[in-house]
Amino acid sequence: MTQDLRTKLVDVVVDSLDIPKSYYLKAVDRHNSLGAWLCRPESKLAVFNPSIHPQGSFRYGTVVRQIPVDAEYDLDNVTTLEIGKTALSQKKIKELYGAEIRSYAEAHSMIAPVEEKNRCWRLRYSDEVAFHLDALPCVPEEQAVINAIVARGVPNEWAQIAVAITDKRHPDYERITRALFSSNPRGFARWFEQRVRASALDRINLLVKQRAYASVEDVPPYEWKTPLQRAIQLLKRHRDVMFRDNVEVAPISMIITNLSAHAYRGETDLWSALTNIVNEMPRFVSPVRPRVPNPANPAEDYADCWRNNIALEENFWSWHTRVRVDLETLACGVENCRVGGLVRRIFSLDLTEDELRQFERTAPAPRFASSAAAISIPRAPKPWGN
Repeated sequence: MTQDLRTKLVDVVVDSLDIPKSYYLKAVDRHNSLGAWLCRPESKLAVFNPSIHPQGSFRYGTVVRQIPVDAEYDLDNVTTLEIGKTALSQKKIKELYGAEIRSYAEAHSMIAPVEEKNRCWRLRYSDEVAFHLDALPCVPEEQAVINAIVARGVPNEWAQIAVAITDKRHPDYERITRALFSSNPRGFARWFEQRVRASALDRINLLVKQRAYASVEDVPPYEWKTPLQRAIQLLKRHRDVMFRDNVEVAPISMIITNLSAHAYRGETDLWSALTNIVNEMPRFVSPVRPRVPNPANPAEDYADCWRNNIALEENFWSWHTRVRVDLETLACGVENCRVGGLVRRIFSLDLTEDELRQFERTAPAPRFASSAAAISIPRAPKPWGN
């Protein structure tokens, strides 16, 4: 019974933290709009057959409501251009791409200026939902690199979509070189979807049966709502609350998503999935580089930022310690019928009176031990780059 109540409680919490379907649809519309612009006949990139692919939490179905509520949601996409690695410099590729991004912003009367980041260009949308879109230009990876990825155990179909990315921090950014940074965001997305799809089949089939979608292939991952996806949402919200005053040094979502997907063992209830993921996460952090490798490109390290700023790794482990203790405390709260204050502290969420009645009965208020020792969160050096 207690186990059932724990699962019911975290289900209620994550339902309250989820975003409306309309936000996902708006994100799809914005990706499609930019893609159509880049492929139009007048585009200086049209000759390179740009291929645009959404990435990040909107693709994985792991977005949570922002803190504060008017903060921007982060959209990510990757634009692959059919350009050989040694045809143009990274700088030239990024400038060509940036020119089209700026013209898109101007044509759509976007007020906020386009911002250049180290790897991408950022567009800011301001309407009923605040988004920023990070658009990353890249080129197909060379066959020799693809072969090396396959040799490390990655399926060929994932390795084939590896890309070489532009990065202003690269020592040869302004020169033509084949030694670009290698990545594989689309491969990671496919790996993640493979990890989660088996536990989504019942819901996928139900949505098709209800005629919400024409076929199982049409059901997007944000509709799957599996224990893994929902556990990641809860972990990201806990991270957002803990680092709400120091977001620039919070553990990044890709590390949380990667480690969670590795740790997931197919649990069918959310509480079991969440607690197992937290307990098993450390097993998938390597003591040597790459510390948190991309399973679709094992040489790529999602924790590469730890190398230059030890505070970021310290903060990851501080967060992991805190979330483990907070889940133990929340379990005690369920057992003792006192959860409202804990949910407010841990997830910055107030349950409704009807929701509280499901968990708070007439039991006396328990005496909780201190939930966690005070944790010092080191600050990042400034300026902090993407």
